Amino acid sequence: MSTLRVLLDAAPAAGRADAWTLFDDAGRVVQSGRGVPDAWPAAQRREAVLAAACVRIVGLHLPPLTADRVSAAAAFALEDQLAGPADEQHIAVSSQRADGTVEAIVANRSLVARLADDFDRILAESALAPLPSPQHWRWYASDAGGGFVRKPDGASFATGAPDRLPAELALALDHAARAGSGPAGVEMAFAPDATLRADLARHAGTAFATTSPWRWEASGNAAFAAATDVRQGEFARAAPATTRVSTRWFRWAAILAALAIGLHVTATIGEWISLRVDTWRVRSALGDVARDAGVTGREEPAAATAKRYAEARHRAGLAAPADALPLLSRAAPALAALPTGTLKSATYADGRWTFDLAKLDAGAADRLERQLAGAGLSTLAATNPSGARMRVAPGPGAQ
Repeated sequence: MSTLRVLLDAAPAAGRADAWTLFDDAGRVVQSGRGVPDAWPAAQRREAVLAAACVRIVGLHLPPLTADRVSAAAAFALEDQLAGPADEQHIAVSSQRADGTVEAIVANRSLVARLADDFDRILAESALAPLPSPQHWRWYASDAGGGFVRKPDGASFATGAPDRLPAELALALDHAARAGSGPAGVEMAFAPDATLRADLARHAGTAFATTSPWRWEASGNAAFAAATDVRQGEFARAAPATTRVSTRWFRWAAILAALAIGLHVTATIGEWISLRVDTWRVRSALGDVARDAGVTGREEPAAATAKRYAEARHRAGLAAPADALPLLSRAAPALAALPTGTLKSATYADGRWTFDLAKLDAGAADRLERQLAGAGLSTLAATNPSGARMRVAPGPGAQ
């Protein structure tokens, strides 16, 4: 199956030429060039490669999550790091690695929407580039102009052209040095000229070294196949319908499978009915409690009862469990045990506290969550490059 991949820093336009490469079904380059959309060669599949200047990749460390929860957790961890209104940004996430890390790709929503109509997949140029050596950063030149830097955790940010040390890279190095997380060196995946070498020599404290040059179209079939598709969520392509194959052997297999399923259902139907009856009894009891408390309407009984209980305590001049101060007092012993300066900010809204924390090692983070759970609190935590964010609410039954 032939695949046409086009490097884009904006939506295709009739008057603008963009770099394209045609690959065969084995991933080999068949043809490449630069032209307007009408001049692109025909192919069975088309993929857009978003230039590094159009995307940002953030490396996140999340607790073990099911695949359907990773996107929501990544969005929560990034909510205060997005440039511009959140509804103008689209976030796509990679699969979670064994160590809990994911790569979150942030792109302009309107650009992704325009490309989704014309391309089978949308990839990020910087996600195709190999990761640097441990404790190093790698600086690449983009074929669309400018450059970008990748970090060992998969994070990436765009820079200016590599004809001199760009301000974005200089600021990132200075910030990392102040935070004590500076790289051991910066690898340059291009050949620097004399002007750039002279400029780099003035940036004391950072070792710059050259490594193998890289171009997006030479990434290799494995890199393209493994790259995260930005077409996720609302822009995901519907899965193709499965071709039906009807044969005598498959019919017998289907019959045997149906019999096995029928036996299993028959054997467990009694237990299912029992569980349903128990659930009905519990809901009925909760409904009776809610009615005794004067709750009416279609509200969920447990939540409505907790709300009525909180209102009654407020009328009596007393605090409710989900109020700011009682909730904070239950979390305070665990927070007080953290090293000085770990708690950066605390925000209360809708019966929950959100704490922004400095970076914690895995042991300290586990102890904090266990202490909060021991105080009857439920937590939702996610890490980001600047530390961690934790949301704390009353646990089940605390109301």
